[in-house]
Formats: sequence, C-alpha cells, structure tokens
Amino acid sequence: MKRIIDLTYKITAGMPVWPGDDEVNFTKTSTIPPNDYNNTTVTLGAHTGTHIDSPHHVMHDSRGVDSYALDALIGWAEVLDFGELAPRAEITSADLDLFESRVSEGARLLLKTGWGRRWNKPEFFTEFPGISEGAAAWLQARKIKLLGIEQPSVHTSRGKQVHKALLSTGMVLLETVANMHEITSERVFIAAMPVNFVGLDGAPTRIVAMEEPG
Repeated sequence: MKRIIDLTYKITAGMPVWPGDDEVNFTKTSTIPPNDYNNTTVTLGAHTGTHIDSPHHVMHDSRGVDSYALDALIGWAEVLDFGELAPRAEITSADLDLFESRVSEGARLLLKTGWGRRWNKPEFFTEFPGISEGAAAWLQARKIKLLGIEQPSVHTSRGKQVHKALLSTGMVLLETVANMHEITSERVFIAAMPVNFVGLDGAPTRIVAMEEPG
C-alpha cells in the first residue's frame, strides 16, 4: 500500500502570513441556532500557506492559476535533498548538477532544504534559502514542469528576477510546501490542487505525495 503524505499547511485564523499580507480571518455569517445552517466568510491572501504562483504574479501576463493543465499538477516528481540549508543560503546551478542524472526534460521537482522545520518561527518569511539566478536558468534549460519548495518564496533579495525566470516558462511553482522532511523516497507521485481562481496570481493549494513503502 502506498504511503500518503500531506504536504499542505492547515489554514487557520491568525496563521503566519507573508509580512504585509492580509491575515486569515474566519467570520461566521450564520450559525445554528438561530438559523438552520452554519456559514462562514473567509478572508485570506492568494499566497496564504501552501500555495501556487502563476505568471500573472510577477509579469504583465494574463496566465492565472487556472491556466495550468492537470497533467502538470499531477504525476511523478523527483525529490532532491539538499540537507539542512542555512538561512539565506543559495541553491546554485552547481548544486543542481549533482542531481543531473535524475532530472530529465520536463521533470517535476521537489527541493528538500529543511526550511519547513522553521514554520511558525520569526525567520521563516525573512531568512529563507534562495534559488540563484543561475539555478533558475538551469531549471529553465531543462523545461522543468513543476517545482515545489519549502520556502515561502524563491529568494530574499532577487525574488522578482528568479520568479520571472521560472514563471515565464509556464512552470508550476509551489511555495511553502509542508512536511517534506517526511518524504523518504527519491521519487514520489504528487497531486497539487490549487483553488481554481480564474486569472489570479496565486491560490492556496492542497498537495499530497504518495510513495511506495520501503
């Protein structure tokens, strides 16, 4: 039987969010009693928790989260383990070269950096390891179909440039992916299901990974 791993942070009122983003808020609009049903209005940013970025996020590009094909969001992914990266460390093209034999054109990749262990800590949104522009070019050249990272963004200071390099290709970019430390295999089957917002720059996304028992 396959082992199923939830790679998604739970969305809760008051949860950590990117500095400056709206906080998550749940407002009851109907309750039992006095009414016959419960109903809730949810307020959150499109990049809350585990989420997907679309090209529209950083470019004058109409492709929103609804533009991604299901065959990009579902399939086998290679898990590249970089160990426990230090704050503000960079993943370079030379680092990725170490995994070149496992990365075919059009592959899906999950990058393990250990950063998810810092979830709920002050430095999670400010000191995270980044993807260098050279590494972004490396991923571009191999036409990577999907990239999942534990960090809340791709770089602390060069985020716009790296985002553009990745998203301009139509690559699926998943950020703030949870529980990667629970993955023990080098290859897993993943399904990433964003809320199907039309034309939006991002969306909360439920991600699960399935691995064969060891």
